[in-house]
Amino acid sequence: MGRVNYVGLDSLEREEKEALNTIVLNHASKLDRILPNLNLRFHVKLYDIGGKVKYSFHARTKIGKETLLAEAADWDMRRTTHMAMEKLLTAVEHKLHVQGQKQQKFHPKKAKRGFGKNVKLKMRGRAKSI
Repeated sequence: MGRVNYVGLDSLEREEKEALNTIVLNHASKLDRILPNLNLRFHVKLYDIGGKVKYSFHARTKIGKETLLAEAADWDMRRTTHMAMEKLLTAVEHKLHVQGQKQQKFHPKKAKRGFGKNVKLKMRGRAKSI
């Protein structure tokens, strides 16, 4: 499995760190199936707004020369972590076209006008041009 770097983790309490680590590692294992050498950086930011704590997470990874970024902010730490990691997983799948359409077989008789007209088929032992 690849490695996960945390930035700003010291601003969380011990229970929050453990919960964050389990959620991120769970999603990182899904990402690791797509990207074998996963290098994930996870930024943790806290905002104190009117006595409540707002969590802001930024997750990023590199694919070749490109960097993919996903961010989420919410009042609930677990929900925010899931949102950020799901956004990153969606971005990776979109970039690598993991789930695509099924390729159909080429059939020269059903081809559009001008496409595939010079294809030769062998029918009953003789070559025939369509």
